Amino acid sequence: MKRTALVLASLLALPFASQAADLSYSWLEADYVHVNPDNFDNSNGVAIRGSGELGANFNVIAGWNKVNIDTPLVDDLKSWYLGVGYHTPVGDQTDLFTDVAYIKNTTFDNDGYGARVGVRSALTPKFEGAAWVGYEKLDNTDGNGSLGVSGQYKFTQNFGLVAEARVAENDKSFLVGPRLSF
Repeated sequence: MKRTALVLASLLALPFASQAADLSYSWLEADYVHVNPDNFDNSNGVAIRGSGELGANFNVIAGWNKVNIDTPLVDDLKSWYLGVGYHTPVGDQTDLFTDVAYIKNTTFDNDGYGARVGVRSALTPKFEGAAWVGYEKLDNTDGNGSLGVSGQYKFTQNFGLVAEARVAENDKSFLVGPRLSF
C-alpha cells in the first residue's frame, strides 16, 4: 500500500502542464457517495464538502455526510468533520498538501481525527488530479489507513466535476459531484 502511494505521488508531482492553471483551495461541493464497508453490504449517500483559503498556504476544511446502510441496528450513518490544511508548491503546477481534521460520527456518538498527506497537480488547464495517504482514528474503533486518488474536470474556471476513489483497511469508497470554486 505504501509503495503504491509513493508511485502515485511521484507521478503527480511531475510538472505535466505547460500552461498556467489554478489550484483553488476555496470551493464547495455536493457529492453522491458509495461505500463498500467490510462489515455490511454496499451503501449509498450524500456528502457536502468545502474548503476555504486562509492566506497564502493555509485553508480550512469542512464536510458532512449521510450514508444509508441496511443493518438491524442503524439505517443511516451521519458524520461531519472540521479541520485545517497546509499546501506548498513543489512544481509549477503541483502542490504538496496535508490536512488534519476533527471527525464526529453523530450516529454512534464517536469522535476522533483524520489526517492526509499528498500531492495535487494541474495536469492541464481543464484537469487536475491528486493522490494521498490518509489515516483516521475514532473512539472505540481501530485506526483506518487509506490511499486515495481524485480528479476534477473544469468546465469553467469556477465549475467542475470531481470524482474520488479511496481504498482503506476497513472499506472502499468513491464519490462524484459538482464543485464550485471561487
